Amino acid sequence: MKRRFRKKLFATLIFSVIASAMMIVHGLFFDLDFSQIKRLSVEGFLFTFVFVFIGLIILERIFNIEEDAEIVGIKRKLRRIEKKR
Repeated sequence: MKRRFRKKLFATLIFSVIASAMMIVHGLFFDLDFSQIKRLSVEGFLFTFVFVFIGLIILERIFNIEEDAEIVGIKRKLRRIEKKR
């Protein structure tokens, strides 16, 4: 179980890095003039990365709530079946 969580966390981390870079490039091409490129910095990338990563973790938890509840119900039913044996 922990191994699957680590894989999901690593995949989310990689996606966050890529999404952060894409968000900055999107902002550069659609919102900024090329004369403002000097405003881009490593700090800006890290700031964007942190927000994207946290946002993805929150979204993952929101969409897994029903799945987690279903797994708990299945485990409960399995315990009852095993006790009857």
